[in-house]
Amino acid sequence: MTRAQLNLRVSEQLERAIDEKRIELRASLGSIPSRSEVLRLALAAYLGMSLDDTEVDRRSTTGPTKRKAR
Repeated sequence: MTRAQLNLRVSEQLERAIDEKRIELRASLGSIPSRSEVLRLALAAYLGMSLDDTEVDRRSTTGPTKRKAR
């Protein structure tokens, strides 16, 4: 699956609300999600879609120890 990048401009009020939601989601996700992750979750809910199969995050979040082992 390829991924496309979208540029989204939001008001300061919406930006604050997204950041508040990021902190709120930390309890259920185990870490603070990025703004992009929050927006993907919100869009999926709005569109009635599941992201389980299509939105695998391909970023490497391994620490420097694992990167050196490659």
